[in-house]
Amino acid sequence: MVVVHHALSYILTTGANWAKPISNFKLTVERDPNELVSFCWKGKGKVKKVSATTFEIKETNFVPTHDFDVAFIMK
Repeated sequence: MVVVHHALSYILTTGANWAKPISNFKLTVERDPNELVSFCWKGKGKVKKVSATTFEIKETNFVPTHDFDVAFIMK
């Protein structure tokens, strides 16, 4: 079996040089219907599925300490 995937990394930590936390942080990830998605998220907010293909992470007073990785895998 051949597994096809794409991975993305979002660099959040290098921008963390502001004077105070992000008061309302929201990240939305949408996948194609024929994909699975896997998250590597170490924040306090949970990854929530908001539709069949859309996921959201919300945090208040967010200070990034890790970058964010997501993988899209073809079914």
